[in-house]
Amino acid sequence: MASESPTISMAVPTACIVAVGAFVVAILSGTLAENPFGAVLARSLLVMLFSWPIGLIVGFVLERLFREHAGNQAAQMMQADLSTDEIEGDVKIVDQSTAELDSPHVVEVPDASPSEVI
Repeated sequence: MASESPTISMAVPTACIVAVGAFVVAILSGTLAENPFGAVLARSLLVMLFSWPIGLIVGFVLERLFREHAGNQAAQMMQADLSTDEIEGDVKIVDQSTAELDSPHVVEVPDASPSEVI
């Protein structure tokens, strides 16, 4: 029996972030306009209430885009038949203390002495 890891939807956190952001903007703009606190708070709560569904829709769209992009990347990796062994084999780490200076790939950079620096 194969167990799948549960996927976490990003729609609800996105909706909450959008709603709280709209609430903060409404509070700040109402306060800077010197409106009465009760009116600012009531309007801010309404803005938060109406912006949450908009954030939820944005979250679902973003989630779908990310899943499609991840699927496309996985398909490209399967087509190219790249494995982790092949990727790691492309990089060669050279220890400079043991590298020979006669090698065509090693370049010696002289250190600048303080008297040479202007």
